[in-house]
Amino acid sequence: MDDVVIRLLTTLPDLRAVEGLQREVWGMPDLDVVPTHQLLAATSAGGVVLGAFDERGALVGFCYGFVGMRGGRGLFYSHMAGVVEAFRGREVGFQLKRAQREAALARGLDWMVWTYDPLQAPNAHFNLHKLGARASRYLVNYYGEMPDALNRGVESDRLEVDWWLRSQRVETLMAGEQSPAIGLAEDTRRLEIPNNFDAIRRTDLAAAQTWRLRTREEFQRAFAEGYEAVDFVQGAYLLRKKGSEALP
Repeated sequence: MDDVVIRLLTTLPDLRAVEGLQREVWGMPDLDVVPTHQLLAATSAGGVVLGAFDERGALVGFCYGFVGMRGGRGLFYSHMAGVVEAFRGREVGFQLKRAQREAALARGLDWMVWTYDPLQAPNAHFNLHKLGARASRYLVNYYGEMPDALNRGVESDRLEVDWWLRSQRVETLMAGEQSPAIGLAEDTRRLEIPNNFDAIRRTDLAAAQTWRLRTREEFQRAFAEGYEAVDFVQGAYLLRKKGSEALP
């Protein structure tokens, strides 16, 4: 990725460009776009907006997060991350998350949290397999009805992930090394999802909602029984009992 530069965004022109990228990546209506003044306020109060620029200086990806507190412990909440279609699959998202991790560590934090749609297989693979995050909280219809092109028509269920920034597995992955595979064991379950949920949602909303309800029930049952999602490989989540054998 020598042709892509990652840097902090703090100026009004850069932050306005993030507005446009939100529309391009998610097909958002104007009402749902995080506006420049909010991004500016966040960056002035410890938040971080990072941009990825191509060799022509065009913004091709960004991530946005801020410092928060939960249960008396500080955390970094990653609210948005997106890359334009032409640059997906080229490690831009990975570079952005690695830079975001460094920003969180520089603020004295070792815990990052964000949400994603559990039926989006590429996001599941990226978050759990490539970044080493884990998930054990299922949020039902978290955002309510969403009108953007990527979410409209189905309830906005989300998994909330924990990214332990100093864990051995995360350190290994961020160094560009492959973490050993997490194999199936007595305390491990598989939960399969469609390879392309978006295609189902666009062509058959009833089938999409059936997938939503079925997997919602499976996740909720597994989490209630003490499991957490620790990886995503070959189209399926791997869920393992909390406190079982340490992950690589």
